[in-house]
Amino acid sequence: MPKKYAKTTTTLVIVESPAKCKKIEEYLGPGYKCVASFGHLRELNSLKNIDIANNFQPKYTDIDNPIKIKRITQLKGEISSADDVILATDDDREGEAIAWHICDMFNLNVERTKRIVFHEITEAAIQNAIKNPRTINMNIVHAQQARQILDLLVGFKVSPILWNYIAKNADNSLSAGRCQTPALRLIYDNQKEINENPGVKKYNTTGYFTNQCIPFELSKKYENENELIDFLEASADFKHIYSCTNPAKVFKSQPEPFTTSKLQQASSNDLHISPKETMKICQTLYEGGYITYMRTDSKTYSKDFIDKTKKYIETTYDANYINKEIDYLTTGEKDEREVSSKKKKKTEKDKPVTQDKPAPQEAHEAIRPTNISLKDLPEKMESREKRLYKLIWENTLESCMEKASFYSITANITASLDNKYLYTTEIVDFPGWKIVKKKYDSENKEYHYLLTIKQNYEIPYKKIQCKLTLSNTKMHYTEAKLVQLLEENGIGRPSTFSMLVDKIQERGYVKKDDVKGVRKRCSDYELENNEIFEIETEREFGNEKNKLIIQQVGTIVSEFLDKNFQNLFNYEYTKEMENDLDKIAKGEKIWHTICAECLSQIDNLINLLKETGEKKHEIKIDEHHVYTIGKFGPVIKCSEEGIEGIFFKPVKKDIDLEKLKAGEYKLEDIIAENKSSTDRILGQHEGEDVILKDGKFGLYITWGKNNKSLKCFGNRPIENISFEDIVKILEKEGNLLREVSPNISIRNGKFGAYIFYKTTKMKKPQFYQLNGFTNDIKLCDVNTIKEWIEEKYKIR
Repeated sequence: MPKKYAKTTTTLVIVESPAKCKKIEEYLGPGYKCVASFGHLRELNSLKNIDIANNFQPKYTDIDNPIKIKRITQLKGEISSADDVILATDDDREGEAIAWHICDMFNLNVERTKRIVFHEITEAAIQNAIKNPRTINMNIVHAQQARQILDLLVGFKVSPILWNYIAKNADNSLSAGRCQTPALRLIYDNQKEINENPGVKKYNTTGYFTNQCIPFELSKKYENENELIDFLEASADFKHIYSCTNPAKVFKSQPEPFTTSKLQQASSNDLHISPKETMKICQTLYEGGYITYMRTDSKTYSKDFIDKTKKYIETTYDANYINKEIDYLTTGEKDEREVSSKKKKKTEKDKPVTQDKPAPQEAHEAIRPTNISLKDLPEKMESREKRLYKLIWENTLESCMEKASFYSITANITASLDNKYLYTTEIVDFPGWKIVKKKYDSENKEYHYLLTIKQNYEIPYKKIQCKLTLSNTKMHYTEAKLVQLLEENGIGRPSTFSMLVDKIQERGYVKKDDVKGVRKRCSDYELENNEIFEIETEREFGNEKNKLIIQQVGTIVSEFLDKNFQNLFNYEYTKEMENDLDKIAKGEKIWHTICAECLSQIDNLINLLKETGEKKHEIKIDEHHVYTIGKFGPVIKCSEEGIEGIFFKPVKKDIDLEKLKAGEYKLEDIIAENKSSTDRILGQHEGEDVILKDGKFGLYITWGKNNKSLKCFGNRPIENISFEDIVKILEKEGNLLREVSPNISIRNGKFGAYIFYKTTKMKKPQFYQLNGFTNDIKLCDVNTIKEWIEEKYKIR
C-alpha cells in the first residue's frame, strides 16, 4: 500500500540537500516543512531525446535508480498534502533548472510558484528569503538547458570519432568535451613550451658583506663562464663602496575577497587540497551554516556583514585597522558606481525582457564566513574542514582591513666591471591586514644596522659565491594554475572548474605526479681571501612536485582534435560560447540558436574529416612493430616472423611522441623492458606497472605495493597470460571497489561488498551493509551510492 500523507496546513520548502533541512525548519518554525530533492530528478542522456527539428526541445526522463524513484514518490505525496510550496534550490543555473523540473513534474504553476534564494544558512538569511520570494527565471533555465544540450552534442557526436580514429575502451572510453578539450589543450600547449624551452644556464652571484655577512645579490647574472671568472678576478682587489637609499614608505594591499576560482587556487597552493575536494568541503561548510554559497564570481560582501565586520575589527584590534574603502566592498555599490561613471542610460525598449529580479540583498557575495566572530570551527569538525574554514576566515577579515605600510631601504654596493650588489629590506610602519597572521618582522635588526653604515664607505667583501642555475624554464602547471587559466580564458564557469580539472585526470589524459629533474655536473665558483675556487658538484634541475603531466594518450587526443576540430575547441570559440550562455541567462539571446550553430559546426567538421581520408592513429616503427593506443593505453603492436598472430608489448612512460614520429628511437628504447629474466611488465593499471613474476611458489604479479598470486591460472604457460587477463582479476578481486567520499568507500570483503566508514577523528572504522542497494555498485554513478548511504545510514 502506498504511504498516505495527512492533509495539514503546511508550507513545503524544497531544497537540494537533506543536510539543510533540519536547520531551515528550526529557523522557520511551525507550519513549515523542509524536504530535499537530492539534486536533479530528471536527466537528458541521449541525442535521441532532443527534438532537433523542433528548436532542440528536450525530452527528459526520470533518473532510473531506486533512490530517485523513491524521492519522486515522496515529493509527489508531500506536494499534494501541502498548502503552499516554496522552491529553495541553489542559486545557480542547475538550481534554477531543478526548480523548474519540480514544477514541470508535479504540475506546479511556473509563473506563480514561489522561488526563494539565500546564500548562507542563517536565520536572518532564511527569514529574509521567505519575505522576498520571486518566480522561476526561465532565462536561467534556458541557459542551463542550452549548456546541457551543447555538452551532449559535443560529447555524443565527437567522442565516437576518437574511438574510430584512436582507440575504444569499453570501461573508460576516450571522450571530447566542450570545455574538457580546451582544458586539456592548456596542458598540451604548456608541455610543448616546456619541450621547446630547455632553459638558460646562468650564475647567481651573492656577495657577503659587513660583519653580519649580509647576502647582497649581484644585479647581473652571467651566462658565460669565462666572463664570470673575469668578474671574480677583478673583484679581488676592487674597492666596494657602500650607499643606501633613504627610507621610502611602501604599501601592501589587502587580499581580495574569495571568488570560487581564487579559493580553489589558495586551497591548492596553501593547503594542498585539490579543487574537487575543496568544493566538497565547502559544500559541507555551507550546509552547516558556516560559510556563504561557494559558487560565485563576486568580490563583494553584504552591507550587514560589512557593518558586523567593522565592529569586530574595532573591538579586536582598533578602528584604524578598518579598511578606509571598506564600503566599496558592499554588494552592488561597485557596479552602480561604474554605471553612473559611464553616464549611460538605457531606454525601456533597449532593456532585455527578464524575469523578476532578485532583491538587492539576494545578490551573490564573495565566499565568506557567516559569522566573522567565529575564528575556529568546533572540535567535532574534520581537520580539513577546519583548515579550509580558517583560510576563508582569514582572507575575509584581511580583505576588510587597512593596507599594511612599511619603510623600505635598498643598500647598494659597487662591484667590478660596472656591476652592483643590492639588498632590500623593510620594517613595519603599520601592520594593517598583516596583523591577522602576524607574518612580519617587527624589529628587523638588519634594517637598523644598514642605516648606521656611513654613505660612500669602502666595505670589504667577506666572500663571493657564484652558483650555476637554470633560468627561463617553463614549469608544469599545478591544479591551482590550471584553475586560474580556465578563468582567464573563459573556459567554463566557477561551478565547473574543479570538475574540468578532475575530468582530464579521470580520463587518463593528464596525471598529477612528480617530475624528476635531470642530474648535471656543475662548476660553481667562490672568491675568498682574494683566491678563486672552482667547486665541482652535481645538481638536479627541473624537479617538480604534484604537477599536472600530460600522458601519451592525452597528447594524441589533443593533437587529433586540434587538427580536425580546431574551430570547435579553440579558446576563443569556447569563451564566446560561455558568453552566449550568459546572454541567454540575461534574456539577451535565444537559447536554441546557439545549439543550432554548434550542431552545424560539428557536422561540417565531421564531413571535412571524412573527406580527408584520415587514417587510424598509428606510428610505424619498423616492418613488424607499430605504436598504437590499445584498450589499456599505449602499446607496441607486434607481428614478428615465426610467431603466429598479433601480440602487444608495453610502452615506456616517458616517450617523446615527436621524437617517435621522427624515427629517433630504437625499438628497445620504446618497449618497457623486463626487470629480470622472469619478470614481464604487462602494462599499466591505474597509473602503476603490472609486473608478472615467476617465484618460489609459482606465478604472481606485483602492482604498486601489492602482490597477488596467480594460482587461478593453474599450469598455463607464462607467455600465454595477457595484460587483459590480469586486469580482469584486479578489477574483480580488488579490495577497494569505489571511493565515495573522503570518509566513505565501498570495499570487497570475504562475504561481498560492504561500506567502509572512517573519519580522521575515529580510531576504528565502522562497517555497513549494502542490503537494499539494487544498482551495480561498480558502474552506477557515485552520487547514487552517496545519496543512498546518506539516506539509509545518515553518514557522509
